Amino acid sequence: MVRTARMLLAGAVCLLLAACTTGDRPEAPATPSVTATDGIIRMAAVGDSITAADSPDIDGGDPGQESWVSYAAGPSIEYVGGWAVWGATTGQMAEGITEPFDADVLVILAGTNDGMGTPPEQIAENLTAIVDSAGVSNVVLSSVPPIDPSPGTAEQLNARLENIASENGWFWVDSTVDLRDEDGRFVEGMAYDGVHPTEEGARIIGEAIQAVILEAFDPA
Repeated sequence: MVRTARMLLAGAVCLLLAACTTGDRPEAPATPSVTATDGIIRMAAVGDSITAADSPDIDGGDPGQESWVSYAAGPSIEYVGGWAVWGATTGQMAEGITEPFDADVLVILAGTNDGMGTPPEQIAENLTAIVDSAGVSNVVLSSVPPIDPSPGTAEQLNARLENIASENGWFWVDSTVDLRDEDGRFVEGMAYDGVHPTEEGARIIGEAIQAVILEAFDPA
């Protein structure tokens, strides 16, 4: 089940992320509903191994069954491609996108791999650069999945990412909330290794993202 109401991002993870402070959270500006003129919402995605997973060609529009993209797509949502590489940081994502995507909405799930050397402010700048390079005005920013070796790290990162979404007027979705237990680690059966979601975990993430997109768009 999706937690969309807050409207307010995540690789190989042996790196620890910098501690992120949230401060006072600004009100998220109202984001108007937009219309997909051809009746189909074209979705692009940017991310790391959580997005790429076992995909034959995630950039070219062919996601695998362990990628959340397979479950975000549906009758009204067409996945048109994007950029996702195992182990990629947000900075590498920003550098890797060299041309705009032909899409109605951009979904970003990133940040897990940025590590202790990337300050929160730099992550915010990288995400903004990703959006600018992608050339898609409607953005959905997702929480990152748990990081079992360092559950507090994922919690801090998600709080910061939620702020970034609010500050930029992007849609926020805590798509990984049902993957987390009360200690902030993966629920049993939802991860292969404490970092990468199982197929069931990917389905939960994808369906949560799908719900936010369908709520925001009017596929006329």
